[in-house]
Amino acid sequence: MTQRIIKTTNDPKEQQEDLNKLRRMLINSDYPINVIEKLIKEACETSKTKTPQTPNNKEFKYKINLPYVPGIEVLKRRLEKLNIKLYFSYPNKLQSVLNQSMKSQSRSVIYQVQCDCNPPKIYNGETKVGLEKRMHQHYQLINRLDNKSEMVQHIEKNRYQCLFNTEKAIVIEQEKSWNKRKIKESIYSLINESINKHDNLSEAWDPILFKVKQQIQRKIQHQQQKQQLSTNNN
Repeated sequence: MTQRIIKTTNDPKEQQEDLNKLRRMLINSDYPINVIEKLIKEACETSKTKTPQTPNNKEFKYKINLPYVPGIEVLKRRLEKLNIKLYFSYPNKLQSVLNQSMKSQSRSVIYQVQCDCNPPKIYNGETKVGLEKRMHQHYQLINRLDNKSEMVQHIEKNRYQCLFNTEKAIVIEQEKSWNKRKIKESIYSLINESINKHDNLSEAWDPILFKVKQQIQRKIQHQQQKQQLSTNNN
């Protein structure tokens, strides 16, 4: 798909915009970030080496744009013989294609917020109202120093020398079932030794959590990298 973007868009700015949209689509589909960047880079380099050079730096008399359709390459070659350069464009913007392929995001999630203390403490929670609205609720509690909030309790315990940045909260997982959200909130809380209150799990979970602890930590790290990359691209 990267090569298709490069072939069908001759404007460097549009190419970069479409590549960024492709990058975000793959990130939201949980592809590893390092693999995404590697494949896009390789496709771009391959496209550069395979770009056909015009014999004797020939200047075309006319240049036109047409929507890309399979088989239009034949027309492109014939037009070049008539001294006409054909560029491809999308009949629809890439955004509409990506929107069709992306799944709608659920507002029911398990999330994580990290404090800037040293070593950093973590707050894990679950919500059905969406991350943005839930973070606004946390922000209001912190702003009022409402000690019913576990985040505020932690801040007071550290003599107001630390703070939870709600703008950097991440979604760890989407889950529509309330019961499953509560269980997953407990699992992430135990793995992270987080400060929030959560349901207790049976001791039967202990060997399972011990076995998958590193895998879960890698998953959280991956979500943090996704958020950072998404922030950098916006």
